[in-house]
Amino acid sequence: MVVDSYGLPYYIQTLKTRHRLIGFRHDECGKIFFASKNRNYCPYCKKAADTELREISLVRDGIIDSISINREESAEKWIGNRAVGIVEIDIDGEKVRIPTEFSDIVISNEAPFLVQKWIKQRVDPTARILDYNPTGAIYYGVKFQPVISNKKIQTPFLDKLIESDKPGISSIGISLPRYRTTAEEIAQAYQLDPNYIKKGLGVDEVSVPAWDQDTGTFAIDAALDAMTRLPPEFIQTIGMIVVGSESKPYSVKPSATNVQSFLGLEQDIICYDAEFACIAAGMQIKSAIALINSGEIESALIIGADVSQGSPGDPLDLDTGAGGACFVVSKYNVILEYIGMHTHVGDHPDFMRRAGCPYPVHGYGLTGEPSYFHFQEAAIEKTLKAYGIELDQIKAATFHQPNYNFIMKEVKKLGLDLESRVKRELKPCIIGAPVRKIGNTYSAATMLGLAAIANEPEHYFEIDEATAQKVGFPDPKNPTLRLEPEDLVLTGWYGSGAAGGCILFKTTQNYPDYIGCTLPFSRRLTKSDVIGGNKYVSLLQRYFAKRNIINLK
Repeated sequence: MVVDSYGLPYYIQTLKTRHRLIGFRHDECGKIFFASKNRNYCPYCKKAADTELREISLVRDGIIDSISINREESAEKWIGNRAVGIVEIDIDGEKVRIPTEFSDIVISNEAPFLVQKWIKQRVDPTARILDYNPTGAIYYGVKFQPVISNKKIQTPFLDKLIESDKPGISSIGISLPRYRTTAEEIAQAYQLDPNYIKKGLGVDEVSVPAWDQDTGTFAIDAALDAMTRLPPEFIQTIGMIVVGSESKPYSVKPSATNVQSFLGLEQDIICYDAEFACIAAGMQIKSAIALINSGEIESALIIGADVSQGSPGDPLDLDTGAGGACFVVSKYNVILEYIGMHTHVGDHPDFMRRAGCPYPVHGYGLTGEPSYFHFQEAAIEKTLKAYGIELDQIKAATFHQPNYNFIMKEVKKLGLDLESRVKRELKPCIIGAPVRKIGNTYSAATMLGLAAIANEPEHYFEIDEATAQKVGFPDPKNPTLRLEPEDLVLTGWYGSGAAGGCILFKTTQNYPDYIGCTLPFSRRLTKSDVIGGNKYVSLLQRYFAKRNIINLK
């Protein structure tokens, strides 16, 4: 619903309940229950329990126990019909029932809502906006969403903390919205040839947030996703949280504190938001590594998240998407060892947004060669030279991806494309380029590109059998590659204003265990195959979700 601003006392008092879905275990009778208000009384044994109630997190998978719908009022049509009900979760054999709202369930006004279809369906907890509040504090909390079909349960790949030889990335979490808008839908609205988007930008569809998703929810969910593959005690090692974004929910207040609150982290922690266009998060990785090497911290969460924005109809707007990614940077349980990073910066405002302006502006053709390509390539050249590495040694690579054509042009210029590698009798380079299916996610773009590489068990190449045999594929009939220990991975970054960056990583002996406990990125990319209706939404719904249209009537 649309509400007025919440008072600060109420906001603070409900943090635990909303952010960590805190329930209570009564030691005397052993029962676990959820209580939004009276937390000093056990509803099972009917006793006051001032000193015998222990807090317990209820954030875990469950099933739908009951469900009903709230039809929208005229002022809330942009939000749509909403599903509410009871979720049943299992904690050590104890069944706990929690009242909740469900997200990502499409409820049509044209057909009856089939309640029985949903009973016993599995659901996941997710960070969402509980009520739309346009002026005051954003009321974030936990809702539940339908589980991806055939979802693989993610578990820690190591059961304890093991210090690695060098720091690096220990886990990569992602958060993508379920909904998409196609290039055809966007082109039709602006009377364009769809190929202007599909071929000119190389983008088939863009990710679209639900009304209750924003940069804050993507940041939280990406962090929670990353932590599922790490042992419980890992959370005690986190000494830094940074959220990089171009679409901050607040002008003054960090989203990083929302992540800290949802995870229940210690309050003695480095915690802030960063801004440097699309390299905002990438610029923080070197700082996190330096702090770990100095002994100041042991681990950090570096998060890139955006609900990318552009003036409706502008070329920039045609492929803007939404999503987030989280790198857990640590000295423990490292899967991608940090080799080094160099940057190339300069005062170059090819893309900017002045204070008070609703949309960014850009330099059209000048955003290419003198900007994106020049700065990113200069950083790559510096980094490769500094560490004595040749491009032919690179097993996998990703780059900033404002559109698919830009990243593939960069790949070709560096000789990492399939044709160039085959000519040199080398196996193809694994390229992380999810932009084709989700659009430009700004600060999350390179990070999601690395997730597409590291969180995918194997990568298939369209190559004929004879060529596959020539370049050394073990099975020429099924030319696939996977990351293996000691492989080199290159990540290219770009942020307008401007800076190019390049970080080199090396896979460790932990990686095979990690990928065995990770839901493949390709399945996350097609998250839309959950139960509950069409994944595609109209252009108008896309603008509503991005808050580009303020009139709610």
